[in-house]
Parts: sequence; structure tokens; C-alpha cells
Amino acid sequence: MNNKMKSMASLINSRLILITVISAFLASILSAVYTLVEFNFAVKPELLKKANAIAQSVHEDVGLAVTAGVPFDQIRGMDSYLEDTISKYPELTFIAVTSKKTVLYSVGEVPSLGNVDNSVFEQNSARYLNASFGERLTAVANELPMLLPSFLKSGEQKQDDIYRLNLEKEGLSDSAVYVGLSSNYVQSQLTDIFFDIAIVLVAVLLVCFEVVMVVVMFYISGPLEESESILKRQIAGDFSVNDKAPAQGAIGHFAERLNEDSKELQGRFSRLMNRFSTEQHKAMDNLRNIAEKFKLQNSLGMKRGDIVDARIPLFVFSFAEELQKSFMPLFVAEFYEPNSWVSEDVMLGLPISVFMFVIAVCTPFAAKWVDRWGQKPLFLLGLIPAVAGYLGCAFANDSVDIVISRGITALGYAVITISCQSYIAAVVTPENRAKGMAIFVGVLMTATMCGTALGAIIADRVGYQPVFLVSAVLACFAGVLAWRMFQGGVSGPKKAAGQKGGLKYLARNVRFVAVVVCCAIPAKIVLTGFLYFMVPLYLVSLDASQSEIGRIMMIYSLIIIPISPIASGIADKTKKMRELVVLGTILSGAILISLYGEASLFKILLAVTLMGIAHSILKAPLIACALEASESTPEVGRTEVLGILRTSERIGSVLGPIIVAFLLSFYDFGQAMAFVGVGIIAAGICTLIFLRSTSSNDTEEASA
Repeated sequence: MNNKMKSMASLINSRLILITVISAFLASILSAVYTLVEFNFAVKPELLKKANAIAQSVHEDVGLAVTAGVPFDQIRGMDSYLEDTISKYPELTFIAVTSKKTVLYSVGEVPSLGNVDNSVFEQNSARYLNASFGERLTAVANELPMLLPSFLKSGEQKQDDIYRLNLEKEGLSDSAVYVGLSSNYVQSQLTDIFFDIAIVLVAVLLVCFEVVMVVVMFYISGPLEESESILKRQIAGDFSVNDKAPAQGAIGHFAERLNEDSKELQGRFSRLMNRFSTEQHKAMDNLRNIAEKFKLQNSLGMKRGDIVDARIPLFVFSFAEELQKSFMPLFVAEFYEPNSWVSEDVMLGLPISVFMFVIAVCTPFAAKWVDRWGQKPLFLLGLIPAVAGYLGCAFANDSVDIVISRGITALGYAVITISCQSYIAAVVTPENRAKGMAIFVGVLMTATMCGTALGAIIADRVGYQPVFLVSAVLACFAGVLAWRMFQGGVSGPKKAAGQKGGLKYLARNVRFVAVVVCCAIPAKIVLTGFLYFMVPLYLVSLDASQSEIGRIMMIYSLIIIPISPIASGIADKTKKMRELVVLGTILSGAILISLYGEASLFKILLAVTLMGIAHSILKAPLIACALEASESTPEVGRTEVLGILRTSERIGSVLGPIIVAFLLSFYDFGQAMAFVGVGIIAAGICTLIFLRSTSSNDTEEASA
């Protein structure tokens, strides 16, 4: 029966999730297509207004010159005037002034002006905007191939639109001003919107998946498991009552009804016992035996929590935190003052370093606070510094305010993530602990991918500081979810007191030190120094928009999420942990060195993609390799080993932006990354040497 119930729950879960995700995907695709076409037609009237205003301005200036007595074909400085005008408007391809079909003055490449008809230009957009829904759908089908990004379509490019304004001054008959509107400009705007919509589509699907998982757990899986539990107890003759049985949905009501049957039976038994006096010892003993056998006076404790209780609150809070990741150095640059006490390059990386440093310092204390106050109160308390930090950044007046605010937020982040991690560890069984931690990491990675990209889009549209207000609102919403979903009184097994001096013992372990110093710390230096700090600055130097920065940074997480489990599986099968760790480290360094030379958008895009692959190879084997190396130090437990490893990684996270910022004070981006890359490769080679030499020594000792 257990397998049948599990298969039923699994079948219902998988079908519901599949149907919901497919529905959301199709709806998002239709919405994206409709938005692209709508924008294409709506933007043309606005461009027409701008073209008309520019032509009108040229018309008035030419008319003023002619009125002053300057011959129309001898206006001096006209070409310079037109060049200044066109330089202000990237959407223009040319401006031309003609007289009797002869071009007198022009700037840009002037096409044939023989068949320019303003009425067609105006009517196409007006016809669409006033059309019925059916006519719009037809227009969508016709226009869609032209709206795709240039690398997704083939055929001839769409011609530029040309607007004509006749000159109506005396002596200027049959003269006109022509303005060309670039189809490439409209195409570039549509391409940006295309990618923004694609990012929103991916984010919507991921959020949809998270929400559906929670809804299914609350209304399907949870009630089904509770129904199974009650039925199994009743079949075994156990009529205990669960006071906290789930009652959500139809299946929940079924479980509640089963629970009510047990409660009703217990009520009848209680009334039966009340009929006998305490002096009737034999009858009372028989009744007590019956009650004990069938649990007729037993009431189960409060409902134990579930992973899903922490999943959505953690996702929403992590999403709020990741919104600023794509623009933090750029945000600090806006507030930096040259007379500050720190150089500009170092100040740009300081908020990231301070954030990581505070997390590293507070995490051990946060773990103790969880044991003292519990996960739910600590989550809610952690919101106070988190939200205060977001508001501090939203209303910052200088770069120092930003650094302090990020440090305050880091305190809340450390407290909240530890409370969620502790909650998940407490509610899972020992057999499912690895799965529970994988869910914890998966939620953080999903939130990173969604938050980084969407935060960039929001910042591109409304500015940097409003993004922090959005983060504050989302953090408060996460608190409401935690208050409603976290179960009180959830606690895991108490940790046994570890032996003191674990760090001292591990410091003598050459293999462990090599893994930590030469692999774990460099990996985090690359993550924070390269991805979070250098990439935004590098892309801004290439005139990339904030949305483009977010899209490129998102690729890292998009690569890690699917490839990391595959790499972990390969590592488990081949047992080549050390080799994979060294390979991932050396690859990371080589990727950074590849940035040396001429800067280009394609080069940084490729580097971020390859870095995601390299870190996917490195991530899981690194933990396994550290644990394997620590086996030669039996005085230190696995939990303490992992704690020291995580703390060491935080050191790398702190050092990354500082090292890169220092190098940028003297070198350009490519040279700075080349220096870091050489150091990373050297660290990887040192790891290989130390691990092989110690392995050889162990083999010789074993043979002796």
C-alpha cells in the first residue's frame, strides 16, 4: 500500500507540475509574441513625432535664413548644422534638404527620395492600433519574422522609413526636408525587448515551478501522505488522533474525515469508561488494556515541519537579495567622491567584500542563535537588519553609506539562510539529509539566476535605488510567508560537542590545506572578483546596457544548474575527485587568461559561459576531496571539516573584489584577469603536486 500511495502521489505531482509549467510556457510565449508586435507598431507613431519635430526644426532654421536674405542654396555651415543635429539622435540615418529634387545639403547616406509617401508611413501604425483583435493577430503573423533578432532570421533587411516635410516659405516651392528613420534602431530596441522577455519567461517558469511544488505539497502530497499514515495506523489497530492533520483541499478533507473517525471512536470509548466507577478494578483494567492496545486515548503531537515550509520563504528572500548583484559596482561608482579615503577601484569592490566578510563572521554565531531561539523567530528577526540595509542603499547619499548598508544586510542574510538551513536539516530524515541540502542549494541557485537577470532589467528601466525598495518589499513578503509556513517547535537532534582545536589539527594536514588554500579559496576569488565585480565594469566599458549585463551574468547560473548534477554523477562513478578539482581550477585560470588582449562582448560572454562549466566540474568534487583529505585527521569530525571549508571559502569571497580592484588600479581588465588567471593555474598545479606527493607517501607507508 505504501508503494501504491507513493506512486499515486508521484504521478499526480509530476502531471500537475508538467501541465502547469507547459501552460505557463505557452502563455508566456503568446504574451511575448504579442508584446513584440504591439511594441513594433506602437513605437512607430512616436518615431514619427520625433521625425516631424526634427524636420520642423530644420524647416524653421532654413526659413529664418531665407527670410534674412540668404540664398537658399548658399547657406553657410548647413552641413555642420545637420551633423550636429543627427549626432543627437541615434535613430536617424540621414537628414537631407532638397530643392526641385536636387539634394542641396545632407548628412548620412541618402537613398533614393523619389517615392516617399508619408501617408503610408502614418497609416500602417494607425491601422494596427485601431484594428480589431482578429486583425491584430493577422498582423502578428505577418510582422513576426521581421521582429526576431537579426541572428534568428534570414532574408533581406527591412528598409529604413523616410519622412518628408515640405518647405512652405516664399521662394522655396518644391523644396523639402527628408529625415530617415533607421530600421536597425527599431530592430535593436526590439532585440533588447526580445531578450528581456526571454529572461522574464525563464524566471516565470522557475517561479512557477517553485510555487507549484509548494501548492502540490500542501494540497496533494501532504494530505495524501497523511491519509496513508492514518489508514495504516487504523489497519494496524492504532486509532490515535492527530490534532494537526492537514485539511487543505479535497484530499485534506478526506484525511480530516479519517481523523474524525478516530476522534469519534475515542469519544465513545471515553463515555464507556465514565460509566464504570474506579472501584470496578477488573473492568477498568480491561478497558485500559483495550485503550492501550488500540491507542484509544492517544493524541499525536503537533505536525512536524516539511522542507516545503522553508522553500518558498527562502526563495523569495534570496531572490530579493540577488536583484542587486548585476549592478553593485556600478551603483557604488555613481556615489563615489574623488576625495574619498579609499581609491575608486577598491571602493567599487568594498561592498561585496564587506558583505561576504560579515556573513563569514556572523554565520557561526547565527548557528548558536538558532539553537537558542528557534528557526521561525530567528528568520523574522533577521528581516530587521536585512530590510534596514536595503532601505539604507535605497536612500544612500555616498559610497560609504552603501558599504555600511550592505554590511547590515549581510547580518540579516546570514541569520535567515542559517535558520532555513537548520529548519530543513531538522525536518528531514537522516536518509534524506543530502537531498534536503541539495534542495537548499538548488533554491539559492534558482533565486540567483532569476534575481540577477530581473534586477538588471528593473535597474535599466527605473534606476538602481528603486531596485533596493523592491528588495525590501520582497523581503517583508518572505517574512509573511515564513510566519505562515514555518512550524513552531521544530528542532533537530542536538549536536554533540566537537573536540576543540579542529583547525589546529587540520592545519597539519597537507592535503586538506592544499585543497582549501589552492582550490576552495581561489574558486571563490574567481566568483566574486571576476563574475560579481569585474564583469559589470568590463561590460560597461563596452557600452553594454544594464539589461545586457544581467543577461550575461545570468548565463553562469544557467550553466551551473543543469551541468553541476551531471558533473557530480561523473565524479561519483569515476572516483576521480582530485583530478576533477585540479581540472576545474586550472580551467578557471585559463579562462581568465583568455581575456587578455582586445576587449569584446563575445569574449566576456564566452568567458562567463566557460566559467560556469569549469565551476560545475569543480563544485561537488571539491567537497568530496576535502572530506577525503580530512580522513587522515580522525580527531576532527566531518561537520567541523565542512564548517572550516565554508569559512575558508568566505575568505576567498572577501579577497576576490579587493584583489581585482587593486590590480585594476594599475592594469586594464584583460591584464588584471591574466594576472589572476596565472595565479589560479599556479594554485591548481600546486594542488596536484601536494596531493600526488602525499598520496605517494601514504602508499609507501602502507607497503612498508
